[in-house]
Amino acid sequence: MDKNLILRNLPKIDKIIEEPLFDGYDRSLLKEAARHAVEQARETALKSGKLPDYQKILSQTDRLYTSLTDGSLKKVINATGIPIHTNLGRSPLPRFCMDEVAELVCGYSNLEYDTEKGKRGDRYHHAVTYLKMLTGTEDAVIVNNNASAVFLILNTLSSRKEAIVSRGELVEIGGSFRVPDVMRQSGAKMVEVGTTNKTRISDYTDAVTPKTAVMMKVHKSNYEIIGFSEEAELKDIADAAREAGLISYYDAGSGLIEKLLPDNICSDKTLSTLARSGVDLISFSGDKMTGACQAGIIIGRKDLITKIKKNPLMRMLRVDKITLAVLQSILRSYITGRSGEIPVNAMMSAPLHTLKEKADRLADVLKDVCEAKVIPVSSSIGGGSCPLAEMRSCAVKISIDGVTPTALEKRLRTSRTPVIARISEYVYLDVRTLDESEYDIIKQAVKSAV
Repeated sequence: MDKNLILRNLPKIDKIIEEPLFDGYDRSLLKEAARHAVEQARETALKSGKLPDYQKILSQTDRLYTSLTDGSLKKVINATGIPIHTNLGRSPLPRFCMDEVAELVCGYSNLEYDTEKGKRGDRYHHAVTYLKMLTGTEDAVIVNNNASAVFLILNTLSSRKEAIVSRGELVEIGGSFRVPDVMRQSGAKMVEVGTTNKTRISDYTDAVTPKTAVMMKVHKSNYEIIGFSEEAELKDIADAAREAGLISYYDAGSGLIEKLLPDNICSDKTLSTLARSGVDLISFSGDKMTGACQAGIIIGRKDLITKIKKNPLMRMLRVDKITLAVLQSILRSYITGRSGEIPVNAMMSAPLHTLKEKADRLADVLKDVCEAKVIPVSSSIGGGSCPLAEMRSCAVKISIDGVTPTALEKRLRTSRTPVIARISEYVYLDVRTLDESEYDIIKQAVKSAV
C-alpha cells in the first residue's frame, strides 16, 4: 500500500476521543492515549504496509489510557522464588515499616534539626546508632546506593593515588556498571594484582608504592570462581594495609546482618564478623540481604567516615528523609527482635514443610481453572547474593489445554496485576516469594489466560 495513502487513512484523534466507548474518560489523558495509539498504528502500518483495524486502535487507546491513569510503576506478583529480585524492586518492605515511615514523612521531622539545642542538626546521624550497635563499628554514613559509596570512598581517600584490587574481583554489577569504571571516575588509580583465578596477599604487598593509598577487596556478588583458585582473606588484607600505613576497604555488596542460611548454601559473613577482621571501611547495599531500601551504607573507622562526610560530593549523594526513615525502621527491627518479619528474611528462612503447605493451598485455589501440580524446585537468592546458592523450595506447575507455556507465561505477566512466573517446559509458580493474600489475584490472572 502507498505510504501516503496509509497516512491519509489513519483515524483522527478527535474522532477517537468522541467514541461512545470513552464516555466519562478524562479528556486530556484520553487525548494523550489516542495520540500514542495513532502513532503506534502509523509505525505498524509503515512497516507492514497494512493499516491496523480501527477497533484495534480503539482497544490500544483504552489500554494506554488505563496505563496513564494507573501509572506505569505498579504492583507485580513475584512467583519466581527469587527473594531479592533486582528487576522486581529487590527487597520488599514490611507493612509495619511503611506505617512507621508514613508517620515520619507525611508531616515534619527533625531531619536536620537538633531539638535539644534548638538549632540545625546533622542528618547523617539518623540510623547510625543502630548500625554501630549491629556491626560493632565506630561510625557510619549513608548515601544513595553502593556504587555511590564505592565512588565516594575512593574519591575521598584515594583520588590521584593508587588503589590496589585483585584482578579476579573487577566485577560488572547490574546495568553494565563496572567496578573499574567506578574506580576510574572516582579519581583513584586502579592497580590490578594477581590473576583472574588466583590472588595472594603477597600480590597486594608487592604492589605497594609511595603513591598507594588503599588496599581494596570486592565481593564478587554475581559469580564465583571455583576449582583451581585462591583469594586473599579480608583479615590478611586489613593486617597488610595497617602494616604499610594504608587504608583497607571492603565492598561487601549485599550486607548481611543476621546469618540465616548455612554455609553450604550461602557462606557470606555477617557485617559484624567482617568488621572484626580489622578492615577500616566496609560498604554495602541496603536493599539486598539487609532487607531495607536502596542505599549505600558505609561503616568503619570514625576518622575516615568524618573525612567522607566532609567531601563536597556528599551533598550530591546524600539520602532523603524517606530513605532514612525506612533504614531506621528496618535496623531497629533487628535490635528489637522483629527481623523475622522482614520479608526477605522470612522468605530465605522459610522451612520446606511450610513451603509445601503453601504450595498445596495454591494448587487447591487453582485446580478449578487450570491443571495444577505441586513439585519440588530450587530457589536462588538473587541480587548478586551467593550466586551458587540453591534453596530447596516448592512450586505449583500449571498448564492449560491449548495454551503453550510461552503463551501462558506472557498472559500472566501482561495481566492487570502482572504475575511473574518461572518457565521451562512448563510454567511454575514458586511459593517462596508469594504471600497467600495474592492467591486470588493469581487465580484471576490464570482465569483470564484461559
